[in-house]
Amino acid sequence: MDKLGDFISRQKWLKPVEAALGATADALFLKDVPFGEKLRNFFHGTWFGHPLHPVITDVPLGAWTAATALDIYELATGDDHLARGSDVAVGIGLLGAAGAVVTGLNDWNYTYEKPRRVGALHAVINIAATACYLGSWWQRRNGCRRHGLTTGFAGFGLSLVGAYLGGHLVYNERIGVNHAPEELPHEFVPVMKEADLPDYKMVKAKADDIPILVVRRGGQILVMAEKCSHLGGPLSEGEFDGTSVVCPWHYSKFDIEDGHVIVGPATYAQPCFQVRVRNGQIEVRAPRGMVANPY
Repeated sequence: MDKLGDFISRQKWLKPVEAALGATADALFLKDVPFGEKLRNFFHGTWFGHPLHPVITDVPLGAWTAATALDIYELATGDDHLARGSDVAVGIGLLGAAGAVVTGLNDWNYTYEKPRRVGALHAVINIAATACYLGSWWQRRNGCRRHGLTTGFAGFGLSLVGAYLGGHLVYNERIGVNHAPEELPHEFVPVMKEADLPDYKMVKAKADDIPILVVRRGGQILVMAEKCSHLGGPLSEGEFDGTSVVCPWHYSKFDIEDGHVIVGPATYAQPCFQVRVRNGQIEVRAPRGMVANPY
């Protein structure tokens, strides 16, 4: 039972925070402008094949951890020879935090219900941590070093709470992980009769209990995993334009032939299958050497 997530989801005061964050994300990422799609894809990490946000979050957390260690040393010994290094680490952390805010907000805007509310609190706490470090940076540069160290410690404490909630979103709510099937059949298995497959219409079937999407395009039969790699949406209920499939939940678009991501928020490719027809039966298996879900 997810006690923490359930508790946070009951916090009604976060509802206006969600509304404000959503409006900010729509404006910042140009929701209604064609170029906005490329911008969102970049910040999702579609080009990277992995969510960009968790990569960038290591920068502020690592930098502020280093700054905290150096600040503790300075207070404990009175030796300020490493103060410059601490101040630089605070600045690096602020730069990284800016990137983490932008990428995190972009990803959060495609969440829902409980993960959305947990994510809103995660954002509030991390913004507060960043504000503390911004104040700490200013105080260090303006002759208020002792106050700057104290403010930095407060920011570090908040950043740890924010990091914990970020871990909760990944491990408990499964945000940012690959929702595609973890295993695919390595030998050909029958899925349906060829005669039952109409042209240019997606049909949901199963291959060894794995939901798959089957479509006939002219003389070609194409098969991919039916569960969207982003958040597990049912691709068979989406749209097929002859070359790509669009998820009905958050509109991730995948190439029907090789499963690569054309439009986010998905960042992981959709597993596709090797297909053959034998005795009127469509059979599929994973391509040789393919790892369905490496994450």
